[in-house]
Amino acid sequence: MKKKIAIEFGKKLAEKRKEKDILQKDLSKQCGFSLNYIGIVERGEKSISLEKVYVIAAILECSVHDLIPDEKAILLEVE
Repeated sequence: MKKKIAIEFGKKLAEKRKEKDILQKDLSKQCGFSLNYIGIVERGEKSISLEKVYVIAAILECSVHDLIPDEKAILLEVE
């Protein structure tokens, strides 16, 4: 389940970033995270800390909730 959450979070992050027309490299500079780290998170290869979610949400001018995957989709796959 942990991997599924990371994958779904990455998809939501990429979607929100693209909606705001921000490149990965620009997001990484604004957040102070490496470009490689942003790519890894968006691909769901690594989970992200809650503190970093808040930083990204502030940069993307969205709520943390906008980046969190839908729990029903996550739980349906587990069952």
